[in-house]
Amino acid sequence: MVDAVNLHAGGCADRAAEALARMGDTALPAVSRMRAVDELAAQADKWLANTSVVEQARNRRTQGIITALCDYLRTPYPSEPQGQGGEPQHRSSEGETTEKEPSFYTGEGETPPNSTTETPLRQHILGTIHQRVRWEPASGGARKNAARHLERGAVTPGPWSHLVFDFSGAEFRHTVNLSESYWGAGANFSGCSYRETANLSASVYSAAAHFTASTYYGKAIFRNSVYRAAVHMSGCDYRGQVHAQASVYEAEANLSENTYREGADCTRSTWRGRLNASGCTYGRGANFAECTWGCDVTLAGCTYEKDAVFMSTAFHGTAHMEGCTYRAGAYFSYSEFRGDTDFSGSVFRHDTEFVGCRWRGCADLSGCTLHHVSFEGSSHLRSITFRGTQFSGGRCVFDRSVYAGGIDFTGAAQATSTAQEGTAGEPQVSFTDCFLNPHHENYFAHPVFTGSGLPAGSRYLTPEETEDLANRLAAYTSAVQTYHDAAEGPAKEALAARVRNLDNAIDQWAYALTNRAAYSDW
Repeated sequence: MVDAVNLHAGGCADRAAEALARMGDTALPAVSRMRAVDELAAQADKWLANTSVVEQARNRRTQGIITALCDYLRTPYPSEPQGQGGEPQHRSSEGETTEKEPSFYTGEGETPPNSTTETPLRQHILGTIHQRVRWEPASGGARKNAARHLERGAVTPGPWSHLVFDFSGAEFRHTVNLSESYWGAGANFSGCSYRETANLSASVYSAAAHFTASTYYGKAIFRNSVYRAAVHMSGCDYRGQVHAQASVYEAEANLSENTYREGADCTRSTWRGRLNASGCTYGRGANFAECTWGCDVTLAGCTYEKDAVFMSTAFHGTAHMEGCTYRAGAYFSYSEFRGDTDFSGSVFRHDTEFVGCRWRGCADLSGCTLHHVSFEGSSHLRSITFRGTQFSGGRCVFDRSVYAGGIDFTGAAQATSTAQEGTAGEPQVSFTDCFLNPHHENYFAHPVFTGSGLPAGSRYLTPEETEDLANRLAAYTSAVQTYHDAAEGPAKEALAARVRNLDNAIDQWAYALTNRAAYSDW
C-alpha cells in the first residue's frame, strides 16, 4: 500500500491524503475507490491551473499525486478472501471473450484477486492518467491521422505530459490503452507485465523511455511512435504479435536480447541513433522492410526461425549482422549498404536474396554457410569477401553484377551434394555478365569455381570502363565529403540532392553495363 505523501498545500493536502486513503481501502466498493481517483486528479488539475503559485511548486504538488497513483499501480494485487468468485472473463481488443490463464497467478493454492474491485480500479487509474497525457493536434480539430500529426511535429502535450511517470514492475491484468500519449519528462515501464493487449501506439517520448525486461502476453502495439531520447527495450519477452511499424527513433535504442515468439513487424521505421538489437530470437516472421538506419546498427547473434525480411532497407552506417542463424528465408533484395557490413559466421539454411542491392562499403560474408543465395544485379564499390564460406546446396547466383573493389573466395568450398548436383546440370555458382575491376585483387577458389582465371561468363572492365568508374567514384566521394562538411541549411539540402544524383548515376552505369533492360525496373 502507498503511504500518503506530503503534498505541500495545506487543507488541499489533507483532502488529497484522505482521497488517497480511500483509493487504497480494499474494503470499499469499486465505485467509491474510483471516485477517490477522480478527486485526486481534479485536485492535481486545480493545482496546475493555479497561476498564483510559482510553476515549480505547482509541478511539485501535482507530481506528488502522480507518483501516488503510479505507486499504487506498482503494488502487487491483493489476495481475494476465500469464498469469493474467480477472475471474470475479459474481452480482447478484437472483442473476443477470453478466460484468464491460471499461470497468471503465483503461489500454490493462491486464489485469484478480487477483480470485481481491483482490476476496474487500476484500469480507471491508468485511464485517468492517459486522459491527461494524450497529445492534441497543435492546430486543433479532429485527432484523425495521428501519424501525419506526429510526422509534422504538430502536437500539443497533455496537461500532465511534462511530469514523470514510473510504472516499473506493474502488472496489468486488463487491456492497456496508452495510445497517442506524450511523455515529456520520462516514462518508466521496465519490468511490467501485460496480460492482454498493450497499445502504446502513436506516442511521443521526449525523454528517456524504459521498457526493459517486460513481458507481453498479448499484442504489443508501438506503431507510429516517436522516440526523441534514448529508448531501452532490452530483455523483453513478447508472447504475442509485435506491431512497431513507421516509428522514429531519434536517439540511441537498445532492443537487445529480446524474444519475439510471434511475428514482429517494424516496417517503414527510421533509426537515427545507434541501434543495438543483438542476441534476439524471432520465433515467427521478422519484418524490417523499407526501414532506414541512418546510424550504426548491431543485429549480431540473432536467430530467425521463420522468414527474415529486410527488403528495400537502407543501412547508412556500419551494419554488424555477424553470427546470425536464418532457419528460413532471408530477404535483403533492393537494399542499400552504405557503410561496411559484416555477416561473417552466419548460417543461411534456406533461400537468401541480395538481388539488386547497392553495396557502398566493404562486405564480409566470410565463414558463412550459404544455401541458394542470389546477389544478382548488385553493384559493389568496395571489396566483398567469402573467405572460408561453405556453399551448402542449391545455386549461388552472382549474375549481372559489378565488383569494383575486388572479390575474395579464398578457402570457400562446396558441400558434396552441391558438387554432385553440379555435374548433372547447370553450374551451381554462376557469374554470367559480371564485371570485375582489374586494379583490385580477385581470388576465386577451386572447387567452387572450375577452370582457371575468371569464372565463366564474367570479364574485367576495359581501361575505358575502369576510368569512367574511377571518375564517377571520385565525383561521388568528393560530393559526400562536401555534404558532411557543410552547415545545416538550404545549401546542404542542395548538396544532398547532388549526392543522390551521383549515386544513382553510378547504379545506372552499372546496370547498363550488365545489360539490364532499364534502370526503372530496379
